[in-house]
Amino acid sequence: MLEPLLHRTSGLMRIPATCTSPDPERGFTLVEVLTTLGVLAVSLSLVVPSLERVTQSNLRATTINELVTTLHVARSEALARNATVAICPSADGQTCARVPWEAGWIRFIDSNRNYRADDGEAVLGSAPATEGLEIHTAAFATAFAYGPTGRVSSPGAVQGGGDFLFCGTAGGMAPQVVLVSALGQPFLADQRADGRPADCDTA
Repeated sequence: MLEPLLHRTSGLMRIPATCTSPDPERGFTLVEVLTTLGVLAVSLSLVVPSLERVTQSNLRATTINELVTTLHVARSEALARNATVAICPSADGQTCARVPWEAGWIRFIDSNRNYRADDGEAVLGSAPATEGLEIHTAAFATAFAYGPTGRVSSPGAVQGGGDFLFCGTAGGMAPQVVLVSALGQPFLADQRADGRPADCDTA
């Protein structure tokens, strides 16, 4: 009586010879990979120029703020000291030089009013060089100064205002003008001091 029972029990525990396994995970095809890379390339081509424009715009804003701050401080110092305070482009942060304004600039007490930082004339502040930006000016090409009354003058005994034109070297950035009135007040404008449009191609 035990033998049939054993046979039935062993039959219940028998494992089938064949069993099904889960389907392997399906990978990406070459066409799908190439399509994804193409979409990514197009997206990057749209994003990178936008980032460059934002970077240039921020750089321009920072440099304009630096220059406008220098002008306000120099004028205030000239009035407070009853002295002439000059500003000139400088490559070393100590002396005036015939370099573009984007190379940096200094402001100093110009005791002899020659628009140069001579020995014994205190340098009151400086601004560093700026990469990726050009600053054009005709009226203040080498220097300018605030007199004790706060009015602006430049080499050659020229009295009156002028402008600074800010241009990006990489292109794609709209030019910006900072006008300086004869009374020494700087402000943003849409055109040059002589009425010309702000155009970096004809700066």
